[in-house]
Amino acid sequence: MNQLNQDYPIAKERIEFYRQNGFVQIPDVFTGEDLQELRDAVAGAVQEESRQDAPADQKSGYARIFIQKVDLWHRHANVARYVTCRRLGNLAARLTGRPMRLWHDHALFKEPLEGNKTPWHQDVHYWPHNEKGQQLSVWIALKDATTHNGCMSFIPGTHRLSSIEPINLAEPQDIFSLAPEFKGVKPKTCELKAGSVTFHNGLTFHYAGPNKSDSMREAIAVLYMPDGTTYSGNAHVVTDPLKLQRGAKLEGESFPLVSDLKAEDLVNV
Repeated sequence: MNQLNQDYPIAKERIEFYRQNGFVQIPDVFTGEDLQELRDAVAGAVQEESRQDAPADQKSGYARIFIQKVDLWHRHANVARYVTCRRLGNLAARLTGRPMRLWHDHALFKEPLEGNKTPWHQDVHYWPHNEKGQQLSVWIALKDATTHNGCMSFIPGTHRLSSIEPINLAEPQDIFSLAPEFKGVKPKTCELKAGSVTFHNGLTFHYAGPNKSDSMREAIAVLYMPDGTTYSGNAHVVTDPLKLQRGAKLEGESFPLVSDLKAEDLVNV
């Protein structure tokens, strides 16, 4: 069964939950052969591109948190089929109420028995976008993601915080000193079976624990931005090679439109 360009029937209640809390958990977005093909494509690409990486015990700082590979879709056609698919793009559009473009993909593998956690942080402050507020990411579990191997957690409502300074992921700040009003808010931990996903707003505080299991934690995030997002001029691995002018729209072949819903199908935020 090819699910890539079939709409996922998301309930109105999930859309409302996302907009209220800044994240949502959605089951079984990919199943069966599609899930296996996606997992094989991403794992194969990560393995191929990791051959020259330093051994885990020789890594330092941010590189010790996980094995990460950005923009695999540009280099691996079998990954691109999933990263650019309408199934994910239309979900992103329905959650935000906006036509969405691909920003980039981001494979995130945590090695077995690795003690490093991914600290609480927001995403958009690391991205060279002038506009902030409606970017979002889908985090796809390629294998079951649990508290034991480093699944995702979120702090509800933090997508309304737009002025928090970027967190240093290698030496993280205490987020509650930056946002004391959320000190008493209980995080929501989202265990996922393979093929299930979470979407989160780029401003939502999120975290993943260490991988204490004896197998690789495998996930890929696909990051989206609203159509019309413009370039701030700040450095970023995705935009640096493109030599863009400050203020240019992030569009074209490098940032394709991934939703095909009509305006009447979307409810604006």
